[in-house]
Amino acid sequence: MKAKVYGTFSKRENLTEAETELSTSHGVSFICDKQGNDWYDLQKDFKSNTLKVVFDLDGIITTASYDVSTLWPMSASVAEVDAVPDTFDVSSLAGRWVFKNGEISERIYTPAELITQANAILFGLMADAMLKIAPLQDALDIGDATEEELTLLKAWKTYRVQLNRLDLSTAPDITWPEIPA
Repeated sequence: MKAKVYGTFSKRENLTEAETELSTSHGVSFICDKQGNDWYDLQKDFKSNTLKVVFDLDGIITTASYDVSTLWPMSASVAEVDAVPDTFDVSSLAGRWVFKNGEISERIYTPAELITQANAILFGLMADAMLKIAPLQDALDIGDATEEELTLLKAWKTYRVQLNRLDLSTAPDITWPEIPA
């Protein structure tokens, strides 16, 4: 079966009196796709045993479920698919998958995206290192550092220098330094 695709969904205008009341009193939102298909009405057209994916304008899958009622495709599109890759995991999407040409496939990141990911990892590792270094440095500064603390301080500072010297332009082929024990 060819994938059914609906979208891009946006806030629906021209609400009925009952919908306006629901929107005002309970904060219910009403959305429709470019063809004017109401999201709530469309849900009955989906099969219960197929995967439904929500994807953005770049085709990046943001959410997926076999239960269409759990999805909210605001500013996105929805596709119902029969063929799902064996490695596709609904619980850990994290932008790893795309919906293109009626199929789900693993996302191929651009070099710039890989560098951005590497920078995020580096930022986290540097923050962790700084948290480890601070109390050790404090102990040294007040003249109360033990030999074990001095050894750890040197290891963490060495690690931080190694992180700082990494060439992230080679992402994802980065040899990250070993975290001190």
